Amino acid sequence: MKKSASRRTFLKTAASAGAFSLAAPYVKTSHSAGSLSLGIWDHWVPGVNKVLENICKEWGDANGVEVNIDFITSIGNKLL
Repeated sequence: MKKSASRRTFLKTAASAGAFSLAAPYVKTSHSAGSLSLGIWDHWVPGVNKVLENICKEWGDANGVEVNIDFITSIGNKLL
């Protein structure tokens, strides 16, 4: 006796295959990222720039992104 696939089984299989095909382009690989350059306001509180730089570096390492930060001082209207 041969068992045929039901409509419900077919729909479940088609839905899971469709979900995978939609998610496939967004799968993260080791070569999926690049670099990010940021121009950030140079904070006047001592030590804050280093903390922000460490947070950005940790994020970049976790996501495979090379992060370059340029701290821009507000002295002499350099932000304008």
